[in-house]
Amino acid sequence: MTQEFRATVVFQPKSFTGAVDDLIAALKIYGPHKTNNSVARFLRDIRHEHALEMLSMADEAHGRKKFDVAWYWLVEAAEAIGYLVASQGAVYSQDDEEGLRESLSKNGKKGGTQKGVNAKALQDKIAAMLLEAAPKNGWENKAALRRRYNEITAKIDDYKDADRKWRALLQRDDIQESFLKQSK
Repeated sequence: MTQEFRATVVFQPKSFTGAVDDLIAALKIYGPHKTNNSVARFLRDIRHEHALEMLSMADEAHGRKKFDVAWYWLVEAAEAIGYLVASQGAVYSQDDEEGLRESLSKNGKKGGTQKGVNAKALQDKIAAMLLEAAPKNGWENKAALRRRYNEITAKIDDYKDADRKWRALLQRDDIQESFLKQSK
């Protein structure tokens, strides 16, 4: 059993020059970049160059009266321009309503904020340990407090920039109050 293919012409086909004019007008509208995405720009540049080249080849073939070849190149140009039309407003697909850039920005801020929260919690923990280890009358001097600080921080994995954190710790009111009270 063979199937028979039937095609029905729904509208009158355009002339070659009419089709070229329409494609050139579409290329002028949809060719310019309206995206900051470098990958999209790169791919759009390739399609734009391809469309220009195909239009030129179609025009050349039409001038030599090779109409079938000219229409072939024109279809190639139309495909490249169709890509430009479709990709001009394309955005990264995501489940929620935020775009990729907003999502990355929001999540990046969370990470930075979380680091600050963790650092503050660690500083509070070290301060509590120093206050708990303080002698009954308070620390004699900064050197004694620093020795205990070094003992505590030596046990913490990946503890960096100890000197800067030491200076910040010394500025805390609760640490200042833990020093030996001098009689006046």
